[in-house]
Amino acid sequence: MNIITLSPHKIKPNTIAAIGFFDGVHKAHEVLIERTINRGHALGLRKAIITFDKHPKHVLFDIDYYYITPLEEKLEKLKRFDIDDVYVIRFDKDKASMDPKNFIDEYLSNLRILVCGFDFTFGKRASGNVGLLKTYAAFETDVVDEQTMGGYKIGSTHIRDLIRGGVVDEIPPVLGHYYTIKGNVIHGKKKGRTISYPTANIAPGDYLIPKKGVYATMSKVKGKWYQSMSSVGYNPTLNQSETISVESYLFDFNDDIYGQTIETAFIKRLRNEKKFEGAKALKAQIDEDGRQALEILKGLSHDALVY
Repeated sequence: MNIITLSPHKIKPNTIAAIGFFDGVHKAHEVLIERTINRGHALGLRKAIITFDKHPKHVLFDIDYYYITPLEEKLEKLKRFDIDDVYVIRFDKDKASMDPKNFIDEYLSNLRILVCGFDFTFGKRASGNVGLLKTYAAFETDVVDEQTMGGYKIGSTHIRDLIRGGVVDEIPPVLGHYYTIKGNVIHGKKKGRTISYPTANIAPGDYLIPKKGVYATMSKVKGKWYQSMSSVGYNPTLNQSETISVESYLFDFNDDIYGQTIETAFIKRLRNEKKFEGAKALKAQIDEDGRQALEILKGLSHDALVY
């Protein structure tokens, strides 16, 4: 799979491409991509994906924006598909303000077929849409209908709501796997080891962080998954922090992994974050958290974490 920064008129000839932001590369995205692959094979075309490096809200409003899959993770997930090229549009204010017809002419005109979702918009004030593509563009526009599950539209917005609400156990059917974040293990204040629960603190970068609280999790280190429990919050009892942290205690694990990349899969939320009267009360609660986490995780196959 070739990863190409898309500049005007650079799409390769005889290409069918799916276009979208693809945050999460979820089940509805899979429908879009598989449509592209199947038609590409049938017609002998190059198969491509067109995506963006930054969310419009980050560019237009100069606000921090957190992702289900930051760009590097998104590109990694796209590798599992039979795609020839992934074109990444470096999104900035100039592109956000483009007339949608100019966007078509400059970036998409070489296409044979564009595959997009029914609600795809682009250009200045999101004024470009499926209707304009069908009436203005010289290439064919293949529109994929809304995908639903359980009465909800399968989409990044719904998944983000589940993450923010801590309802992580409802995510796999729509995302295709448990929600995971990756980050390097960084040094904390090491207060967890004083109560026999040393934790791996990670720097989550641009990932969307789940609701504060304690979770049953699985953690992947050096290619192997371990049962774990994770705390998301400000550590109000032992180590009050001004910034939110993600800390994981890995069961049956005792290696030094500072500087290593750890991947944490959120399986089920156990409770809210709470300030305890002292270390003894906190340890008693963590003992109970660990019992609950292991009960939840014992029937979970490692293979179930990756779809």
